[in-house]
Amino acid sequence: MFTLPSQAQKNPGDIIVIGNSPRQWAQNQSYWNQLVGVFGRAIPAATAPAPPSDTTQAGADPQVLTQKLLQNISVGAPQLQPILKLPGSSQVSGSLTNRNNQPVTIGGVNFEVLDNTGNVIQTGSAVPEPATVGPGQTVTYQQTLLTVPSDVGASVRLINPPVTIQGGI
Repeated sequence: MFTLPSQAQKNPGDIIVIGNSPRQWAQNQSYWNQLVGVFGRAIPAATAPAPPSDTTQAGADPQVLTQKLLQNISVGAPQLQPILKLPGSSQVSGSLTNRNNQPVTIGGVNFEVLDNTGNVIQTGSAVPEPATVGPGQTVTYQQTLLTVPSDVGASVRLINPPVTIQGGI
């Protein structure tokens, strides 16, 4: 078995080009395709891999795609409830629905807690369970707030943006 020097292959699965010219690269690629028989026929040597079949996302701006995905995520009004076994604390909870035609991984549902006069006393984010939400799926989220008693007239509302998508597109 032939082992490449550690500097040639940095990560498992890296493609190593063997040869000093496009002609040698083509010969090696043709030979390898025939030897392995993965494709049933040799791939033309100077051909680049085909672009992804989903061209709507291949060349689009990630920020535009993120905004489109966010428009189809609906978040119900969050609720602030006391935690009876933990006096002086509350729990924010609610639900989220993915109305996109593809799964979306949610980084968090963003909220702020207001006191009885409307002043912000805390901000936070809750990750739904599961975080990856399938098309048409509704999931719940919750976050424990150890320093916000719900019996003092506190309330909770979503902030802008109400949802963040984890890891981009």
